[in-house]
Amino acid sequence: MPKVVIKDVAAEARVSPTTVSNYLNVPSKLSPEVSERIRNAIDKLGYVRNDAARQLRAGKSKVIGYVVFEVGNTYFSDVADAIERRAAEAGLFVVLGNNSGDVAREISYLELFEAQGVRGIIVAPVGKVDGLLETMRKRGTPSVITGRVADHDSQPSVSVEDAEGGYLAATHLLSTGKRHLAFLGGPFELRQVSDRFLGASRAVEEHDGATLEIIPTSDRTISIGQAAALQYLQGEEGRRPDAIFAANDLLGMGFVDVLKRQSDLRVPEDVAVIGFDDMDVSRAGPIPLSTIRTPHQDFGRIAVELLLAELGEIAPLETNHVVFRPELVIRDSSVRPA
Repeated sequence: MPKVVIKDVAAEARVSPTTVSNYLNVPSKLSPEVSERIRNAIDKLGYVRNDAARQLRAGKSKVIGYVVFEVGNTYFSDVADAIERRAAEAGLFVVLGNNSGDVAREISYLELFEAQGVRGIIVAPVGKVDGLLETMRKRGTPSVITGRVADHDSQPSVSVEDAEGGYLAATHLLSTGKRHLAFLGGPFELRQVSDRFLGASRAVEEHDGATLEIIPTSDRTISIGQAAALQYLQGEEGRRPDAIFAANDLLGMGFVDVLKRQSDLRVPEDVAVIGFDDMDVSRAGPIPLSTIRTPHQDFGRIAVELLLAELGEIAPLETNHVVFRPELVIRDSSVRPA
């Protein structure tokens, strides 16, 4: 069946194609009677407007792309919500692409968004995409990196001081008297994961007799945290770490869940646990999770404002690389309340 175009609608409504175009874009120019005829023609023929072609002619899309990993992590859902809210204030829409931690898929999404002519792109990268983003910028598609500082000054980015967060987490655990810490997380190719571990390592190095081992994970979900806890319980009693720093709250919650349900170990007396991100659900369990708070809403808002500044639609921000400082949040999983 041939595609219905504006000329078909115009013929059915007995008006000119220009009048149909006015109906679609500036309906206030038309009388109610003419508008009604065009609306009936559209309904009868099943016409669907081609926004991509219209935007191409106008030279300006209303869509920005957001490429993210860990869509199931409510931290990223919160950030995506903030991105959508700020974009809406600027009259823009957001289309989300989930790279699922796959570098090839991430590149495919970036190339797809560019090919679709989006206004700009926000990306929480898994791989090294700085070179590709620079090439895309030169071709007219600006972008903002989230989650880490960009490699080049010209590339806007918004991130959290992850190493400082790792230092805060480990220092807190050490302050409670724990000395044999374990870092639960991975893969270390993710800058956020490696930086959080490096921060924790620095804190451990400052305390004589303290140790830090790694419990590596392939992902950062509740089920992976539960599996890690089961593996932990199989270790030799007396030689197991007495504190766990989880790379995110999901891992920490999964770990605490298994300790509480399937062992006699007490949290935090026998094993203290702290997470990272301060997701809403981290405070809702039977043992609220200590964590490192990061600014979800401000994070997403600033990402859009950096992109708008690149587009010349708002004044440039004070810096091209906005870095938020994390905050320690102490709950029952690391310190038993008095």
